[in-house]
Amino acid sequence: MSNEIHAHKVLNLLREKPMTKQELSDVVSEQFGEQAQFRTCKREGFQFDTLFDFFLQREKITEVDGKWVINAERVCGH
Repeated sequence: MSNEIHAHKVLNLLREKPMTKQELSDVVSEQFGEQAQFRTCKREGFQFDTLFDFFLQREKITEVDGKWVINAERVCGH
């Protein structure tokens, strides 16, 4: 079993409150540590920046009024 944090925990932060990338990065560092590693359902080994890029590529987040929010249609429901 992996010690990495599931990406849904990061997405849930945006579900609670839209944030800029920097705000999200700060909250992630505060909650999970600056060296936290993340995983998705199928991939692992993400740092925050690569995870954020993955969210963008997969259209799991979208920018609204300068803040990032989840795109609920593109987030799996487990």
